[in-house]
Amino acid sequence: MRALPFIQTSVFIDERYAFSGNQLATFWDHMLNTRLSTEEMQGITLEMQHSETTFVFESTRSDCASKVRIFTPGREIPFAGHPTLGTAFVLRYKRLISPVDRRVRLELGIGPIPVDFVADDTIRMDQGMPKFTKTWDDTQSIAEALGLKDSDISTAYPIQYVSTGFPFLIVPLRSLSAVRRAAPNPTLILETLNGQASQEIVIFSDETVHPDSHVHVRMFAPGAGVPEDPATGSAAGPLGAYLVEHRVLANLRPEQAIVIEQGHEMRRPSRLEVVITGDKSTHEAYVTGKVRLIAEGKLYVRDSADKA
Repeated sequence: MRALPFIQTSVFIDERYAFSGNQLATFWDHMLNTRLSTEEMQGITLEMQHSETTFVFESTRSDCASKVRIFTPGREIPFAGHPTLGTAFVLRYKRLISPVDRRVRLELGIGPIPVDFVADDTIRMDQGMPKFTKTWDDTQSIAEALGLKDSDISTAYPIQYVSTGFPFLIVPLRSLSAVRRAAPNPTLILETLNGQASQEIVIFSDETVHPDSHVHVRMFAPGAGVPEDPATGSAAGPLGAYLVEHRVLANLRPEQAIVIEQGHEMRRPSRLEVVITGDKSTHEAYVTGKVRLIAEGKLYVRDSADKA
């Protein structure tokens, strides 16, 4: 029997709530993790039942502090936001990186990702240049997949795929009410977006719960085994770039932090900040959030001899 130490954090917390943010389990002992098969890591992720679980390994690159593998309940993925920030927090907490280093790089499936420690509990990641790709004109099919009416989708801005490492289909809605009423059909989402860049959908409205937020957001990823996510850092960069590119926020100043509220419908209110720098040809996305230590423990995995 193997005892695997892990730490649970909540990432992108909103300090106005006792329980908030997106939960993450990080298995931080890279020596013990080398004994895990991919199948076992997937099984552990299912056991933990969070949106993502991460496993830390020695990096294969000299410019990275650690290699991180990220799993959803459905599959391994090359990149995600809250696992990156949460894992960086754990690496510093366990002194696997120097507490005086303000910047580290983590080796993810998409390559090195720079992470900055803004404060002890506040971490920022550089997601690089946003990429705008296909627009989606069939509003009715998307509305049906989301359990909404065609009229709930705003026609002022396009439905469009945007990526800063992973593509999301961004869907603008007319009101906060519409965002709250969305009742997505996972099977219909997968059928409607079959063969597309991804089957992950971000819906948003510029009507918000809190006056200091800019947009209210929900994200659905049934293909990854995540019916809904309470805080999606990998979507915050693309959404921020979309909001800037299409001038959705009329009073937004250049390089002002865009505040995203998410997770309210799941009773996990979350707060994410994204800054889009540069002009249209040189935009970069920086996503920031607060991380809270929640629990430490061990998970037990049977050895092959135990299974015989």
